[in-house]
Amino acid sequence: MVSLHFARSFFAAAACIVCLTTTAQAQIATCGQPIALGDSPTAADALYILRTAVGLETCNRCVCDVNDSGQITATDAQLDLQSAVGILTVDDCPACDPTGAECPGVVQFALLGKIRGACAANADCPAFSVCDPSVGRCRTATDSDIGWTGLAHNADINDPVPARLFLDCTGPAPCGQCTITGHDPSLGNCRCAADNRQVCTTVAGPDEQFCGGGKCECYFGPPMPLSSGNTPTCILNALSRQPSGEVNVDKGSGVIGLPLSEKIFLGLSLLQPCPLCVGDSTPADGVRDGTCAGGINDTQSCDAQDYNATFPPPTGALYSLDCFPPPGANISAGGLPLQINLTTGHTELAATLPCANDGPGSALLCPCRLCSGNTLVACQSDKECADLGAGTCSGSGPGVNPLPNDCSNGVCESSNTIEGRCAEGPDDLYCDAIVRPDGRGLIGCGANADCEAQNIGVNAGACTLVERRPCFLDPIVAQGRAHPVVPLASGTYCSPASSALSVNSVAGLPGPGRLTLQTVVSLECKNDPGTPYVPGSGGCPTPE
Repeated sequence: MVSLHFARSFFAAAACIVCLTTTAQAQIATCGQPIALGDSPTAADALYILRTAVGLETCNRCVCDVNDSGQITATDAQLDLQSAVGILTVDDCPACDPTGAECPGVVQFALLGKIRGACAANADCPAFSVCDPSVGRCRTATDSDIGWTGLAHNADINDPVPARLFLDCTGPAPCGQCTITGHDPSLGNCRCAADNRQVCTTVAGPDEQFCGGGKCECYFGPPMPLSSGNTPTCILNALSRQPSGEVNVDKGSGVIGLPLSEKIFLGLSLLQPCPLCVGDSTPADGVRDGTCAGGINDTQSCDAQDYNATFPPPTGALYSLDCFPPPGANISAGGLPLQINLTTGHTELAATLPCANDGPGSALLCPCRLCSGNTLVACQSDKECADLGAGTCSGSGPGVNPLPNDCSNGVCESSNTIEGRCAEGPDDLYCDAIVRPDGRGLIGCGANADCEAQNIGVNAGACTLVERRPCFLDPIVAQGRAHPVVPLASGTYCSPASSALSVNSVAGLPGPGRLTLQTVVSLECKNDPGTPYVPGSGGCPTPE
């Protein structure tokens, strides 16, 4: 065993060596040389190996395990230092694997809701969330803002929404940048279009094995309940084709492109927009021991996938792909095309388009319109429409023409660096006894009578809760954050209009959207899916 005295003297002798980084060694596959580019190791290489041995750096065994002992230790650093001064030569590292077998083949995300479990202090919450003492719940950075009116801003999502994607990494480990090659259907979130209870495996295409040649659709989570302006909707987001993008599996950074087909349904009721999965003892275990409440699968068995903290209030409930909304409530035909690019970096969406072709709004600029040749497609530029052969980005859909915001004087002011609120109103009124988990209003009202059971079917208190209307600043900014385990993914996009005038008018569609998602990431080895790949590590075990 190398003595502690050796380690201390080594660090002291190499104190002048600066700025050793993991990125350099990830690109070099020379035994004993994680840093140097020359013909032999240097003291900097030996120091790097020692820092790896004590957990301060990461290095592939094929570079830093110079005696092929099966692990990187201080002995490797000592041998490398001896090589640097010409006492011996190190060349016993295990062979590097350039095929990617040491790398992950799958990345799994858990997309978390904005409001989570109960808490009294931050210590009660996971590291990626904080305790909000005003409501006694853990809060994440997740947020969803849809449309230009502001009424559909600050919405929550289901929790946790799982997603698995296939990766292609070239190796050797640490594997760094990897390409997303498609959707992994092993979570059971792909269902036959003709029967949502039949699991299938083909992404947005005909599935002979499970759907008898019918279409298989892969969903990002079960039905998601939303409500704005007392207009409840139920949303299903399906992939319209394979996802794409690149991620750095060691840094937790990257961009993921999600081509979606958004299916929008009118809600079942004000406080229960989507069908529930009631009584499932263990969600996501593959056992349908719950019961669907409402929708096309009412009274049938179900296995819940996600929980929604908002609907129905006050406790929230479980939701399942086994429990779909009724087809007759569909206000999006076969699905509205929606492209969302999520990134751990920074994105902006600026207002560059005339809000209207003539009349009110024609002198104002908006970030989103519809393609004139296909008004199901939302756009940010003429080029997007031209690429689809769909005219120009000047079309309008059902409902009022878009505006930059719905503020009383048209002025949206900053409430922080990203969020906006109307400078002079409107101030929206809500019933005070039934609210969202974060304390914000849920049921809009104009007088106390609007909150009474005889009018809305439930006693919602009095019409006393006042909130200033949120709005989008120009440009609309979304900010992500890279992290190998708990990255924050965000993106801006343009949302098309539904076929329901009431939904479009209330939410402000077509219009811009911003999505921020707190995620938890896990990686699985390509050659052994049951084995986790640890970011920044020496990689997965290679096959014998």
